[in-house]
Amino acid sequence: MYRDTMLRLFNIDQLANERVVRALERQEQIDQLQDWYDGFSPFPMLHELAEAELKHAVESSALAQMSDQEYSAFRWQWSQLEPDQQRKYLCELAGLPDPERDRDFDA
Repeated sequence: MYRDTMLRLFNIDQLANERVVRALERQEQIDQLQDWYDGFSPFPMLHELAEAELKHAVESSALAQMSDQEYSAFRWQWSQLEPDQQRKYLCELAGLPDPERDRDFDA
């Protein structure tokens, strides 16, 4: 609750721009590919690249919209979240499905 309030003070809603949404969608596509493989994923490098792309997109979006002091405070708050929590939070902001949902029931 506290962290959510702090992040909203930074107007984080604006971070879900087109570049961030594309990075989130790319991670979703890789997750869907990985779901076809039980127990072993042949895509670890792709997953790492997609995570790095998302991190870069969020940071560049934040840097473009915030002052240096705001950006430093935002980065500290943001780093308190695990990458999975960050992704889930951004998906919620962008109106995308929860990345932790059960994909077996997707239509």
